[in-house]
Amino acid sequence: MEEEPSTSGGEKRSFPKELLDKMDETDAKLPREEATPAVFNENQKRYLVVGVCLQSVISPALRKYVVPILTSLYEELTLREKIDTQTFSTQYQPTYTFLNYENINNNKAMHGYQKTTYDYTIKSAVDLSKLFLQTHMAHYTGFDETCDLSALLGLVINIDGQFPTAVMSYAENVRDVWNEWAHCDPTIWDAVKYSDSFKLMTNLVKKLRLCSTEESQTLLEIEKLEIDGPSSLNDKNKICRLLHGLVKSLKHVAKETDNTSAKIKRLLDKVENKDTLLGR
Repeated sequence: MEEEPSTSGGEKRSFPKELLDKMDETDAKLPREEATPAVFNENQKRYLVVGVCLQSVISPALRKYVVPILTSLYEELTLREKIDTQTFSTQYQPTYTFLNYENINNNKAMHGYQKTTYDYTIKSAVDLSKLFLQTHMAHYTGFDETCDLSALLGLVINIDGQFPTAVMSYAENVRDVWNEWAHCDPTIWDAVKYSDSFKLMTNLVKKLRLCSTEESQTLLEIEKLEIDGPSSLNDKNKICRLLHGLVKSLKHVAKETDNTSAKIKRLLDKVENKDTLLGR
């Protein structure tokens, strides 16, 4: 096992070297230039397109929406609850949920379950956000690509009173889409599931109330992917460009948790397995 540098909270992340090696190996095998046509069945095409939409469209839109709200909440709690200087005896615990303080300041690694010895100071909006998630979801280093869609949706769903009910409801629906996609089973993505998934993603974006330009651009990207995505996957060049993009974006996620890493490894196994991937 190799370790990455400490996060902003001092917590170190570890992840299987063999998984990252496999990603690099798979990525290197995918052709860049000349390639012969390959045949994906329709379910496999839809599966890949949904993944692209989740990773490259929905995740960035949610980041733009979530970050200002959490930044404002952090500033509010710093003033009202003094969370930046709090201790075990003065720790902030809202009535609607239990905050997971083992997720910050390297507390679990340094102190195990001896919670009286934890460092309870919350130094940033990123650290504050981690308190609302399960430990395996809270290894991101910032509100960037390391903070995957699962974590973003979890924040919207778990932080009561900060997000409108409609946004929370559609976030739960999109989380179901993400969970099904992350099981890496292309066979289930028939036309109905594909259409329903895009409707849920579209409805979530509409409820985010982004600025008009960002909302219009995001909805246009979703519509274009839904309509043109599957039909564009008729030759290996386009397929490989799509897979390169997915692998690149998912590498950030793969460094975070054993659970997610296992899911992504299954996806990459399918990419490398031509008999499965190409429907032969």
